[in-house]
Amino acid sequence: MADLQTIETYTIGNPVFRQRFAAARVQAAWNIIDEATPDPDHLAWAKKIFRDYAADLQFEYTWFLSHTLVQTNGANISDADMVTAVESFIDDWSASAA
Repeated sequence: MADLQTIETYTIGNPVFRQRFAAARVQAAWNIIDEATPDPDHLAWAKKIFRDYAADLQFEYTWFLSHTLVQTNGANISDADMVTAVESFIDDWSASAA
């Protein structure tokens, strides 16, 4: 678990990391529409991102920070692992939008 100063830095003081997260959401949305038969809730989440890539950004970003890959690697997390972390939460995020 990250210390509180690190959490504060990532939550409100690391715009580059947040921008990478926003890009990972777009990639995850592209991955969903590339599926042969996407889950309807996932497709709805992807369309939300396409309509407004910043929709629910802070809500999902703050949740994303809890992921083990983020907690372990911080700013050193690879782009692929960022997308993996985002994709791991899509079930929850699409359900919370309902």
